[in-house]
Amino acid sequence: MTRRSLVLVTALALTALPSLAAAQHTYGDGFGIGGVLLPSGSPTLVGITRIGDSLGLEFSLGLDVMDDGDFSSTDVGAGVAVKRYLTDRKQFQPFFGGRFGFHHHSHDNGRGEVNDTRLGVTALLGGEYFITRKLSFEGELGFRLYFGSIEIGTGTRLAALFYL
Repeated sequence: MTRRSLVLVTALALTALPSLAAAQHTYGDGFGIGGVLLPSGSPTLVGITRIGDSLGLEFSLGLDVMDDGDFSSTDVGAGVAVKRYLTDRKQFQPFFGGRFGFHHHSHDNGRGEVNDTRLGVTALLGGEYFITRKLSFEGELGFRLYFGSIEIGTGTRLAALFYL
């Protein structure tokens, strides 16, 4: 999903869904689906569901393919996260948790091909803010450790989610 498509879906959701959200009694009921807005890079699809009032399970899948004739690259990533929410289903829901992830990168510049596959874990700290009872923005800070070609670092993410 391109950034332009994601912005269009978010804008449509903001204008067309307030009446549906009024019928829902708590924030974040059901299954949430959305995409990562920031940082730029591989478009990432995110799905999240709640297990009880305080646990969440998130699945993510990203794919980015580029080919301009002289240079081609492919990035594929997937992850599964478990989140522990610190409040009940209120408008703002802070959380902490962990994500297990997989990332594969390959590129070919005409002189040779390079492949890199990594598995790792990320510790998460963040929050989800509901604009309506079905539409939210989620921000997080992650501390990651990937194995393969070792990577230790931090990162941030901003995602938009719509709950079905």
